[in-house]
Amino acid sequence: MLKFMKYEIRGTYRFILGVLVLAFILIAGIYNYATRGNSAGGNILVVLSVLLLFGIALVTFLHIVGSFRRELYEDTGYLTFTLPLTGNEIVASKLIVALLWFFLLGLMLALYNLLMLRIFARIDINIIEWLQTLAQFITTRQAVTLVIGAVIDGVSLLLLIYFSMTLSRVTFRNKKIGGFWFIIFLVLSALLSYGQFKVTSFLPYYLDLATLKIGTLESMDIFHLTIRQGLISFTTSQYINLAALVYQIVTMMALFFGTGHLIENKIDL
Repeated sequence: MLKFMKYEIRGTYRFILGVLVLAFILIAGIYNYATRGNSAGGNILVVLSVLLLFGIALVTFLHIVGSFRRELYEDTGYLTFTLPLTGNEIVASKLIVALLWFFLLGLMLALYNLLMLRIFARIDINIIEWLQTLAQFITTRQAVTLVIGAVIDGVSLLLLIYFSMTLSRVTFRNKKIGGFWFIIFLVLSALLSYGQFKVTSFLPYYLDLATLKIGTLESMDIFHLTIRQGLISFTTSQYINLAALVYQIVTMMALFFGTGHLIENKIDL
């Protein structure tokens, strides 16, 4: 499995490196024009650069997802699916490498933005002071929950795409209609979202991260009045629907093992 992950990294690192270089150039352009003034041309370039950065993130996601599709529909699949790996190991390798790339991209872009602030805006950011300021608006518990939630959402999305592609490959063996996976993806997304909505409605019990109490929204105070350093502000607690969380985890596991089963037992090379 580790060797397969190394193979995945070698096959995608050039693209990721190119994306980083392009993103660095665009970010430098944003800071350069933003610190020169408010000229119309500069503002337009800033907007275009932001849109291009969003496009880069989307293209990166599509490239990572597309690597899985190529395994299913192109000749590289003969090598991948004949390796002494189980279907679950192949899916896990794809997921781990994808999450690794997204984490590294996010980290590198964040650090580069800090560097640009020092160069163009002459702002010396103290990470510790910045975290202390952030802690006034969000607790550590909430921050950790948001990060874990983002990871779960990302993994769920990738697994749903992988499952849709694999199901399409198994159901429709003709490579000319390989794009049918997207229709399967839309249908499954709608069904799973509807299922989550029904579960949430049937079991409307939430965990309040601020107090660690469980109850319905009607039994909790949604808004909390807080006073910090003489300033009065209203902050909303972070609520988690427990039934929806369990539903998402079970769905994620089902998609993972379902994709692994189809790859291991149903793929016809």
